[in-house]
Amino acid sequence: MTAARGLGVVGWGAAGRLMAEAVSRTSRFRLAGIADVSAVARERAAAEAGYAVYAEAEQLCSAADIDVVYVASPTAHHLAAVRSAAMHGKDIICEKPLACQIDDARQAVEAARVAGVTLLVGATHGYDAPVRILRRVVADGRLGPLLSACSTCHTDWHRRPRSAADLDASQGNGLVLRQGAHLVDILRYVCGGKVATVSGSTFGGSAGTELGFSAQLIFENGVHATAHYTGTGGFDSRLLTWGVGELGTVDIEPNPALTPYFVLPRPGVAPPVSPVFGTTVATFAQGGAWVTPAGLLLLNGSDVEEIISADEPSGWDAVLAELDAVAAGVPPVHSGEWGLATLEVCLAVHESARTGTPVALQHQVGLASQPMPRPARKKENR
Repeated sequence: MTAARGLGVVGWGAAGRLMAEAVSRTSRFRLAGIADVSAVARERAAAEAGYAVYAEAEQLCSAADIDVVYVASPTAHHLAAVRSAAMHGKDIICEKPLACQIDDARQAVEAARVAGVTLLVGATHGYDAPVRILRRVVADGRLGPLLSACSTCHTDWHRRPRSAADLDASQGNGLVLRQGAHLVDILRYVCGGKVATVSGSTFGGSAGTELGFSAQLIFENGVHATAHYTGTGGFDSRLLTWGVGELGTVDIEPNPALTPYFVLPRPGVAPPVSPVFGTTVATFAQGGAWVTPAGLLLLNGSDVEEIISADEPSGWDAVLAELDAVAAGVPPVHSGEWGLATLEVCLAVHESARTGTPVALQHQVGLASQPMPRPARKKENR
């Protein structure tokens, strides 16, 4: 049996802890170390995880028992951590966005290429199992050609505590870069990857302070896609997804005025469902498809078919599965080049919002040629 690969986490925040939880669910990897510049975070990591802690990413990257580095530090520090990990010959998983600017993202990709190591960018909600199932439906053509896709999300992102840096696009932050990257990754994965032009607008602010955005993506293959995100609170997308949010748990309870209209399980329940990031609907020449926490609903006239996703990984579990597959010779989808292309789309939303004109893209990549994943279980409703 192949020994578990040691994984080190740079940045012991929410994402770092979620990756640690995913590592605990697989025998292919083991948590081997944590780095954070904050002494408080290091103390918390030592208490919570009980593993070696480091004050600098460089120290973790040079450790002999680290094989993979997960970069979950603030975006402005991604490039330095990726370079360090690559220099020490470690495979890398970098949180989105890959970098603050295109040039930094290109340098990260080049560092991994020169070192001959794998660079993945995730976890985004493009890794969710129902989204992968939707992509398989696009590929097998059962509903005819894909015509359009729409992803929308309504949250209270701006009602949560935010620092000035959290709302600064120049530091890789703000709603478009932090949250829009999820929608963009979903749409790029479903629609084939290569976006030709982006038309975008932001509202309630700009350059990171925006309260929301809308964007139209025209793909090179002719597919049209729209993305919309609002982070002001009030209406919540989980009201449309049976209470299930982006962690795959029921974590919302409607206020009493909404109770007659939305019947949800109680908060804290962890049903056997997949995470969802708002709603995604795809239109085909011969029908439509709707991403749900259970998987995918296919609608063709009066016929409805459900494809269940319960046995397929999502989120950080899916990231580890992809890295494992790369080691076995399977080309990655969410490569460094893919992360660069997603960043380019997000930055183009800001540019289009600023100039009022569509933005043509230059760094787009398509989907890697991969064998179709194991089919999900199916059940039909007539």
